[in-house]
Amino acid sequence: MRRLWLTILLFLCSPVWSQTLVASVEPLAKVLRSLYGPEVEILTLMEANQNPHQLALSPRQVLNVQQADLVVWLGEAAEPPLTSLLARRDKPSLAVLDLPGVQRRETGGHPHAHDEADHHDGAEHGAHENAWLDPHLWLSVDNMRLLAATLGERFPAGMQAQQPAAWQQATQDWLARQQAAFAPFREAPWLSYHHPWGYLTDSVDLAEPLVVTEQLDAGPGSRRFVSLAEAIREQQVRCAIQEPEARANLLKRLCPDCYVQPLDPLGRDYPELDYLPWLTGLAEGLRQCLKAASQ
Repeated sequence: MRRLWLTILLFLCSPVWSQTLVASVEPLAKVLRSLYGPEVEILTLMEANQNPHQLALSPRQVLNVQQADLVVWLGEAAEPPLTSLLARRDKPSLAVLDLPGVQRRETGGHPHAHDEADHHDGAEHGAHENAWLDPHLWLSVDNMRLLAATLGERFPAGMQAQQPAAWQQATQDWLARQQAAFAPFREAPWLSYHHPWGYLTDSVDLAEPLVVTEQLDAGPGSRRFVSLAEAIREQQVRCAIQEPEARANLLKRLCPDCYVQPLDPLGRDYPELDYLPWLTGLAEGLRQCLKAASQ
């Protein structure tokens, strides 16, 4: 009897199994929360008040990366500031860009290079001659389904029952519904301050938007502004997507008649939502803008 009580006491005093996973950006954390159970702690590395284009990590964030059981990130080409930090880890990391078959959107040379000679009024600088990667890989549900499959194969400990298969099926069904819902708006013109939406809009077959600037921290030069305003009038654009870093007053000047829809491609406005509910809200916001513009 004494041995039985000793065994029970040792069991009660033993630490409960747990692990910590760190995702570099909030949408990747949303995917992880959709797959893993409550005994797995999911942390988002980039905080809501940080600029994703000029990321500087605090000592606490560096420590979170060093101590995490697994770090899920986009990869070196998409998140170069994390490369050296992750190279020093002695625990596993998983980069989305390293997954076989991952969808990569690449754009050719800077599409507004002609504006960059217009330096006196804040035009963009530094045209890119080579193709550059669109880093918003999480807006492709195919990419996230691939990520889920890889996690299930390589890091299954702590996953909820029937995962990742159930979630992969849910994303496939979600995409079919969205493709049908966006069908009436496939040719609708729209405006975006910059263009993080390509992975999503490609998957539902939407037309490319007019883009104010390729560099989120810089506005268009005067010549670019004039040509954009003319294109907006000619194409009768009535829908504008406003990211958190966008210059709202500039959008209003460019398109005074536009229905303006605020959307955050990084999911910082809804940290409590898992991936599919959040992406549904994002798609509904875009569709609402296109619908309002067509009325």
